[in-house]
Amino acid sequence: MGNDKKGKAKKTPMLLYQIGAAWRTLILPRFIRSIQRRLCLRGWEQRPDADEIRRRVDYYFPLRPQFAPGPAARPIGRIRLRDSHSAYWYDLMRYLRACPPEGKIEFIDGDTRVNPETVVFGKARRLDSRAGNVALMNLDRRRHFLQVEDPIPFGEKIPKLFFRGDVDDKENRRQFLTRWWGHPLFDIGDTSPRNNSPWQTPHADLTEHFRYRYILALEGYDVASALQWICASNCIPVMPRPTAESWLMHGAMIPGVHYIEIAPDFSDVAEKLEYYNSHPDEAAKIAEASKEWLRQFEDSRRENIIHYLIVDRYLALSDQSR
Repeated sequence: MGNDKKGKAKKTPMLLYQIGAAWRTLILPRFIRSIQRRLCLRGWEQRPDADEIRRRVDYYFPLRPQFAPGPAARPIGRIRLRDSHSAYWYDLMRYLRACPPEGKIEFIDGDTRVNPETVVFGKARRLDSRAGNVALMNLDRRRHFLQVEDPIPFGEKIPKLFFRGDVDDKENRRQFLTRWWGHPLFDIGDTSPRNNSPWQTPHADLTEHFRYRYILALEGYDVASALQWICASNCIPVMPRPTAESWLMHGAMIPGVHYIEIAPDFSDVAEKLEYYNSHPDEAAKIAEASKEWLRQFEDSRRENIIHYLIVDRYLALSDQSR
């Protein structure tokens, strides 16, 4: 156990990302982006994955009655980079840049702590009765969709649950470490230098996580941002049932198939680990199924088509179609 093979978990280089984002959203004229949009959407209904595209569009932004943009909505042409988190602005305008500048939209510029009463674009949404008010887009994608290579087969990994993270101001993490610190099935720790906590441990590179079979994925201010790269590895995500979701479609993932579900109070974690350590074939199937979940996001043209169709639906339902 404890394979020493090194994996990779990397983001698109910042300079490369900024150059590409600036080219698409600030430099290319709007009419060029409009042409690119039409070319991207041309013939999509004849694609062999057309039904999958429809399913995902309906998931991210379900059909609903027509609505009027809320009082905070702004014309697309007046949504400025300087007024927003740059990563959110770049990723949203990647698709809105092809739309008429007078079209009004509203978006959540950051984490979603509460779903709004008006219809908006957002990176994430709470899984509650107002979830349909947030049309999901893949915002801040550079942070949330890493390029992962895990060379360690599941059966060669250490059969423990691994976690390293900042516990500062995150009550669920504090509760987890309080309950399971020191247990032999857990390798967990607080990496914040401010806390001076009994669980203090050094920071661990993401590739260090790949040595372990089970990786803890706890929600932060909205989604568990680590879930994508855990699924992309040969490890298994371990988490309570999600209360928020993003482009990864957390709410559609099936417990016991794509991840190991644990109780919200963390009372059953050791029991679940003991079970899957004694049933390694079942565990290996979950690790493979979570990787398979990630494969549906790998076709870049399909991802662009889905985004454009979500934007089209928003404009149509708000009576702003061109």
